[in-house]
Amino acid sequence: MIMTTAPRSGRLVRVRTAQHVELTGFFSPAPGERAPLLISLHGLSGNFDTSFTFDFLQSADLAGIHLLSVGCSGHGNIAMSRVGETPAYRLTGSAFEYFDDCVPDLAAWMDFASDAQAGPIVLMGHSLGASKVLRYTAVTGDPRVRGLVLASAADLRGAFFALHGEDKAAAFLAQARSLVNAGQGRTLMGEDCVLGLLRQRISAQTLLDRFEEGQPADTFDFHGRQSAQAFRDLSAVTAPLLALYGSEGEIVGSAGVRGALELLRSHARSAASFNSAVLGGNHWYMGHEDEAAAVIADWVASHVASSPSVRERTRNHGH
Repeated sequence: MIMTTAPRSGRLVRVRTAQHVELTGFFSPAPGERAPLLISLHGLSGNFDTSFTFDFLQSADLAGIHLLSVGCSGHGNIAMSRVGETPAYRLTGSAFEYFDDCVPDLAAWMDFASDAQAGPIVLMGHSLGASKVLRYTAVTGDPRVRGLVLASAADLRGAFFALHGEDKAAAFLAQARSLVNAGQGRTLMGEDCVLGLLRQRISAQTLLDRFEEGQPADTFDFHGRQSAQAFRDLSAVTAPLLALYGSEGEIVGSAGVRGALELLRSHARSAASFNSAVLGGNHWYMGHEDEAAAVIADWVASHVASSPSVRERTRNHGH
């Protein structure tokens, strides 16, 4: 199918993190320097061009909001990035990342966003990205974060154990420990040890970082696992929150979408406000991207815009 509506203009941008990783994003300014800015972070193995980004760039509802779609250290499943004080190409991607890499990654993008404009900044994370934007905000307490959008927040640890079964998952973790102890942490696990909706590959070091008991990556518990780690970051966040889900194919286990939303709401006890919406479509809102854009724009106008003039401009561009 050929897209007939031209997306708004923008440019590729690049930042370097404190860990000397070069990251790429796409920045599309809105009219007015003080307009809100939405930083959109992809999920597991995604990138700044994740599927709904193109639709967001065509959305009339988001025309009054600066859009910055960003990549992170875990872009792609097995990918290439320039890394080091003297940049050199290295195999990177979600197969090799450490979860807390999200903190320097997002710090670099927050600095870019702050330098690019003067309006309020909203962090949006999709799937694993929702865990990452929560982690960044909880760890840093960055006052520049004026709102958070948790798009299809996922219980990835629960999903991994549900996919493989308790015994097999435990065996994978034991194998990964042996590899890491032998100095082979970047070794890929076997093709039967996969994760996510697209069954992505993973290294031994990342498997332990993602799924060992008590790791920071265990952000949500929608499988009734009684996780002591889950929801800690969510409980620490004070900014306004918007939670979005598709109506099918979400990674929420036995809780279901409605149950997941109630758990998020109950643990967001320090947030200035909590709003939610269940959209049409699947985990990527396919066929309902415009609906997602409209919900985000309305929420930004109501809960984040820094002044009546900014709020009115956002609404005027959206309708």
